[in-house]
Amino acid sequence: MQETILLTTLHDSSGWSINSITETVNLLDACYPKKIVILTKNTLPSVIEALKNSGWDVNTSRSEVGIGYISDSRKKLLEYGVKSGFTSYHLVDMDRLLHWAKTYPEELRKIANEIPKHKFLILGRTNRAYETHPINQKETECLPNKVVSLLCNQKLDVTAGSRGISSEAAEIIIQYSQGRYFDSDSEWPIIIRCKTKYEISFIEVEGLEWETLIKRSMMKLDNGSLVDVKEYNESNPESWTYRIMLANRISQCAYQTYQRLKKD
Repeated sequence: MQETILLTTLHDSSGWSINSITETVNLLDACYPKKIVILTKNTLPSVIEALKNSGWDVNTSRSEVGIGYISDSRKKLLEYGVKSGFTSYHLVDMDRLLHWAKTYPEELRKIANEIPKHKFLILGRTNRAYETHPINQKETECLPNKVVSLLCNQKLDVTAGSRGISSEAAEIIIQYSQGRYFDSDSEWPIIIRCKTKYEISFIEVEGLEWETLIKRSMMKLDNGSLVDVKEYNESNPESWTYRIMLANRISQCAYQTYQRLKKD
């Protein structure tokens, strides 16, 4: 049976991931024969130690901190996947992965076994999982999801940041990808849509519910007071503006990529 390897990114300058990395090692080792992670330059040495002790292949390439480098890191992960000799990859951000492994471990195990059956698989959220996210995230992410769904002629949820990708699909994506920020959310499906005859598969899962609580439930404001993270995201104009910016970028990237690559 073909096996799927795990590809992920991590930024952790506070140590939030250490306990979860240790707690999920047995499950992840049972699901994946190889686990590759790209870290940011600000990730703590103690986090790196925890990863290595848990059998992670910590790539020597370190990314800059910030949303502008997300797609660059994801593309590098695909390149490392192709070089690994394996032909099936599960790409997912570390915070979502750890939350998924701790809350819906059997579902994650099933997905790891399912991925090799597909050339390009988008893992989206059930209605219940989608509804766990803050309002500013739900109301803005539906826009790029709608744009990509229209361009691909099928209902898709592309903004959960999790994919099952074959080596063949990865090589096509590497060849044509130009995006930055979270552009890969929409760019990669459009590349597959325009440059291959592969089916874009789609599965909704429970484990891609709102993952931020694995990192923190409260945040400290400039005045020193604490506020619930979800409440802050939903009521703060800056958080709404940030989400609107991301939704616009991801939507624009989808349409522009389609215009650039669309079939004759």
